[in-house]
Amino acid sequence: MGKRKRKKDHYFAGVDIGGTKLHAIVADGKGNILARSRMKAKGEAGFKAVMGRVKSCIENACDEASLSLKKITAVGVGAPSAILPNGVAVNAPNMGWKNVPLTRQLKKALKRPVFALNDCEAGTLGEYQFGAGRKAKTLVGLFMGTGLGGGIIQRGRLLNGENSLAGELGHMVVERDGRECGCGGRGCLEAYASKLGMGHFIRHQVETEGKKSILEALCAAEYDNIRSGLLAKAYAAGDPVAIMALQEAANYLGLGVGNMITLFGPDTIVLGGGVMEALGKELIDRVRKEAEAVSFPRRSYADTKIRLAQLGDDAAALGAVAWANAHTLALNAKH
Repeated sequence: MGKRKRKKDHYFAGVDIGGTKLHAIVADGKGNILARSRMKAKGEAGFKAVMGRVKSCIENACDEASLSLKKITAVGVGAPSAILPNGVAVNAPNMGWKNVPLTRQLKKALKRPVFALNDCEAGTLGEYQFGAGRKAKTLVGLFMGTGLGGGIIQRGRLLNGENSLAGELGHMVVERDGRECGCGGRGCLEAYASKLGMGHFIRHQVETEGKKSILEALCAAEYDNIRSGLLAKAYAAGDPVAIMALQEAANYLGLGVGNMITLFGPDTIVLGGGVMEALGKELIDRVRKEAEAVSFPRRSYADTKIRLAQLGDDAAALGAVAWANAHTLALNAKH
């Protein structure tokens, strides 16, 4: 008998495109990370410039993994926009993108297959495959950072509607004619349960209500995208404005969680993003309490596990790897 042919190893690059940073990894199909790379996104430079930086970030990760780009089977991308099946990013307000050819541009630059999805859907997929959502039948992910996004996975399938544009969980309206959101609408969940929402609250308390807060000095009165670490520092110091801001955000996040329980009856909800990484243990009980208060029927809440995410900054990049792997397997199965 001849020697059995050694199974080819497959390696994937996954990249999380954020409003301020790019985070790329190289991993195998099982989610084992070989290398990481980070760069500033510099979204103000425009779409093509950001794509050039994405290419560099992926190349840096490949160098760290001692792999040439040619050895990468496919590239997965998590981007802050709904993504059409043709790889067009429809609308990324924090990047200034509208209907940009995301996968086409990267395929051309990288000479590799590229598959893209929304960044928070990628984070949900990462937690589903490799993190706190493993073994879930229906998983909802909610990620609270600069904004608020999420994803829904049911029986292994990402739910984003017949038009591929659904699942923008941060933009469900929770206050009619409420606080202005970065999307241009009013009263979105993101306008309350996010760092941008907390920044709005803090600014109002300090500058309009005259409340004293150590955050004024900690962030030099730049409240619009305050760092999670500074919020955690102020919270630990007992700063009343920081505590009120975080409690309001947790209450609204709980409202969103309760709505997801009522709508989908998930067995697991995972909470991630920078704010929950920094203060999840302090806030999760408040989120659970609010979710229980608004879930219907109440039994549905009891059937749902609400957990903190496990993968941290790697969640969306690992989800992008899983997305690229799944598409590669599907394409191979056709041939």
